[in-house]
Order: sequence, then C-alpha cells, then structure tokens
Amino acid sequence: MIIKKKKKSFICKMFSFRLFVLIGVLIVVFLGVNLGKEYYREYQIQKEIGSLKKEIESLERDIYKFSQLAEYYETDEYKVAEARKRFGLGKEGEKLAIMIEPSSGNDGVVIKNKLNNENLPNYIKWWNYFFATKD
Repeated sequence: MIIKKKKKSFICKMFSFRLFVLIGVLIVVFLGVNLGKEYYREYQIQKEIGSLKKEIESLERDIYKFSQLAEYYETDEYKVAEARKRFGLGKEGEKLAIMIEPSSGNDGVVIKNKLNNENLPNYIKWWNYFFATKD
C-alpha cells in the first residue's frame, strides 16, 4: 500500500516556519510597548487636567470672595465704618472718646521733653537740635 502524502497548503507551510512565529511575537511586543507608552501619556494628561480643574475651582472661589468683598466695599455700612475708624467721625449725638494705648515707657519721656522744649527760647531749641544727645 502506498500512502500518498497530502501536500500542505502555502498558508500551512507559512505558519509552520519558526521565523514567521518569531516575527509575529516581535510585532506583538512592539505594539504592546507603544500601547503602554500611549496609555501612560494619556494617564499623565488626565492627571494634569485634574490638577487644572482643581486650580480653576480654587480661582473661581477666590473670584467669588473678591466680588463679595467688592460689593461690601460699595455699601454705605462699610463707608460709615471706615469714616469712623480713619477719621474719628461719629453720628450726630454720639460722643467720641479717643484712647491712646500706652507703649514703652520711653514715649512718655519723649512727650514730656517735647512739652518742656516748647517753652524754651528758639536759640536753645536749635542748640538742642544739633548738639543734644538723641536717645
């Protein structure tokens, strides 16, 4: 009995070659590495987008705070409060008391010296101005 061998088709022969398999594996590895790089790049971009969104939210909160502050500065309530604080003004019928906080003890001495210098003649004031010790 003679057994006839079937001829293998071209495609079967091609897949049986080890070189073809090796080339296929190299192509898959190359595509996998490139896919990994693109995935990492997309991850970095998404992370940057997230941080920029947080920064935008923070800036929007600041803008809102500043707009509220600007609206308060335009009110009459603020203007009255600033006039009282800066210029010592009050409403009609109010009595104002100005209180000076005491600081170091040297300020009292300086004030006392200035009061004493007011009664001195002008030439002595000049003499003290140029030649007196200044503490």
